[in-house]
Amino acid sequence: MTATQVGRGDLGVGLARLIHINALACDLNRVVDYRTKQLEVRLLASYLDAPSAGAPLQVDHRAFVASSRHIRGFVTESSGLGMLTAASEALFAWDNAAHALHSFDALPGGMLSGYQSGGVRPDLLFHLPGGRVAGEARGRHRRAKTLLPTRPLAEQKRRLQELALWSASHRDHAYFMSWVWIGRSGVAVDIFLSQDQRWDGALDARWKRQSAGDQWRFPVEEDPLGQMPDGDPEPPPATPSTTDALQLVMSVPVAAPTPPRADPLSRTGRMVQRLYDTAPELDAELADIPLRGTWVPADALGPAQYEVLLAVLAEQPPPQAGVRERLARAEGRFDACLDGRLLTVVRSAAQPPPAWQDLEQVLLSPA
Repeated sequence: MTATQVGRGDLGVGLARLIHINALACDLNRVVDYRTKQLEVRLLASYLDAPSAGAPLQVDHRAFVASSRHIRGFVTESSGLGMLTAASEALFAWDNAAHALHSFDALPGGMLSGYQSGGVRPDLLFHLPGGRVAGEARGRHRRAKTLLPTRPLAEQKRRLQELALWSASHRDHAYFMSWVWIGRSGVAVDIFLSQDQRWDGALDARWKRQSAGDQWRFPVEEDPLGQMPDGDPEPPPATPSTTDALQLVMSVPVAAPTPPRADPLSRTGRMVQRLYDTAPELDAELADIPLRGTWVPADALGPAQYEVLLAVLAEQPPPQAGVRERLARAEGRFDACLDGRLLTVVRSAAQPPPAWQDLEQVLLSPA
């Protein structure tokens, strides 16, 4: 396996988007309760900061290093999952309105037979025009002065080896990995792509414009435990492919891209319904649809910089506006993300909540 650095640049991700993805990331076999998700949202928004449009995403590093290992792990892993989705949008121009996003913890029934139920499993499944792409999210605190390593580290290599073997056991399934670094100077992410012709029509050409001559090689050993799911034919012999490493510095836009709407009949749809059932009443409507939920200050570490709304609609909303239209319409007033029935809004604690008409204009008005 060979790693080649092929580009570097800014990668846009919104704070509401990052929080939103994690609100949907839960074990659907367990009890789902609105109060628990709201507590997680409040904690995550207390550590992270998006100072202004286009500014790098920051973390309260002093509080972060003073926190327990469990809290640090929650913040880094939550950031990693949000960055993974942002990377798919920036690198592949993934259209969340046209192609569904699935979690390997909650795959639709029709997909379950195609993937192993145990062992190595990526985090999310993206649908691109060329086929399905698995995404793996990782996050680590980096104590070194330089936030990004100069070459892949041992733990990154180990996970890439596992993913390459997973890919081989699933008929050379396309995959990529995001590895988020949190440090004193902010947040950054390494993106690893398997070298494959399937990327040619999906990867944004701007990430290939800076070709670096440095390459790093590391072996991939055969996994004797790697097996196909029961009932699937034996795949042809495959060798894990070359891996390209993209090192990208994160920046934060005003408003975040929106994940796909959940199928109301899926496990995710049932989870959203449970959130709706356990959320407090909210005397408001979005596009004439009642909502439940409430604003919460991100004040776990002191005076709140942000307030966050996690709201659930009573039913599916109308089709949503495109990402660029929403970014332009928000104009720095707030950061909003709508995923089917789940709505996340982040605003400055010094500003009043946006009017529902403003949210409708940003999120739902046609282009």
